[in-house]
Amino acid sequence: MMKFIFLFFPLVLFAQSKITTTTIDKRLEKSNALLIDGQTDEMVTLNLSILDDAKHINYAEGKLSAYYNLALAFSMQYKYNKSNYFLKMMEPEFKNSDAEDQEISMNILYSINYRGIKMYDEALKKLKKNLVMANGLKNDSTRCAIKGMILVQIGKNYFEKKQYDSAAYYGKEIIDELKKPKKIDAGMNTSLKAAMLLLAEVKLNENKIDSAEIYIRSAQSVPIKWGNNDFATFKLWGQIHDVRKQYDSAIVNYEKAIKLAAKAKNFKKLSELYRLIAISYEKTGEIDKGNRYELKYNSLSDSLKKIDEENLEDTVGLLVEEKQKPLEDKTHLLLYIMLIGVVSAVIIIFFVHIRIKNKDRVLNIKEKETQELNQKLNFAFEEVILLAKNNDPEFLTRFQEVYPDFFPSLMKIEPQLQSTELKFCALLFLNFSTKDIAAYTFVQPQSVQTRKNRLRKRLGIPSDEDIYLWMKNINNKI
Repeated sequence: MMKFIFLFFPLVLFAQSKITTTTIDKRLEKSNALLIDGQTDEMVTLNLSILDDAKHINYAEGKLSAYYNLALAFSMQYKYNKSNYFLKMMEPEFKNSDAEDQEISMNILYSINYRGIKMYDEALKKLKKNLVMANGLKNDSTRCAIKGMILVQIGKNYFEKKQYDSAAYYGKEIIDELKKPKKIDAGMNTSLKAAMLLLAEVKLNENKIDSAEIYIRSAQSVPIKWGNNDFATFKLWGQIHDVRKQYDSAIVNYEKAIKLAAKAKNFKKLSELYRLIAISYEKTGEIDKGNRYELKYNSLSDSLKKIDEENLEDTVGLLVEEKQKPLEDKTHLLLYIMLIGVVSAVIIIFFVHIRIKNKDRVLNIKEKETQELNQKLNFAFEEVILLAKNNDPEFLTRFQEVYPDFFPSLMKIEPQLQSTELKFCALLFLNFSTKDIAAYTFVQPQSVQTRKNRLRKRLGIPSDEDIYLWMKNINNKI
């Protein structure tokens, strides 16, 4: 008997439970619970394990959900580069799945990452494009839930842009959309509550305090629990009490919101709450407490600024990559346009030959069109120069629109160029001097010269060749 037990013991010790789609789905439900509690680190650990199991049995829906949850967790931690990485990992999986609603959810999260670094227009482009896609969903409840999510994010972008009329419009659109289905599920209730709180914020900023209170109470009546993420409700109550000079009540609500925001690890809102409670304490005359929270606000705000700077560079790189995706299609389209142009020119010449008397009139029209085109090109050039001087995040995107062949030509020579290096090459193409580049990018001239030398090595530019002329003649190099 003992011999049998010793033989059987290793099997018991190393036995593993069988991986099935059902066990993976149950673990994904646990991930949702961690999300509600704001336990993003635990959420990452769990979903990395789920991803391994889903890959092991080639469960497409499981892989998609795990990738999305990882992207969501990192987005909540403001690690937008990692978030975007897992979103990109999702894209090839859609060919093995018919989960079109999840593809829309992926794009919504992309837009949240853009909004996180204040690139509101890029976020809105993503969202409005996906709103069209959502209208094509066949399932009524899924369509309403997804549209609700998109409209919430559109409203939040307009709110942060301080376009309160637009934010209120989309908030009411959500409410109207969610009146359509006969049965409202948890996802729809989440969107409904978010819409109510969005409208409350709008009214608060318009100093319509009574209306704001009505919307908050409506939000609290929605049958959905947000767990630690319910700090948003207490924050709004605190602001309402503060406006009504009920500072003690405001502080009580701010403290509740701070506790929940800290657990949810929503540091941006936590920073905002530190500032709000500091002001309320100052109004009550408790200067010491106010100063303590002011110090917390300054410390956290400085940390968030550093994170924002890193995220801005990473997300600009993503935008450059996205702009390059349709480049081949655009090239083919350009060839077709050129062919049509050539045929058109032949036809025009034929008719000009027949109607010689109209030659002067046609030439005048062509001359006018050329002048208008030159004016447009000059305007675009001036716009790009201004964006570069202001170190504007839109510079790379606009530069590529005006000079669509420049970056692809560089990438053919050195495919591993980073977004920062592409930006530096663009400044050289625009003929900015070392002194100008240093001034506009806030670095020392010596650092600019060092970067020039590195670029020469990477791109194979001879030391005796003018780097500015080389950039201008890039298309002749390949």
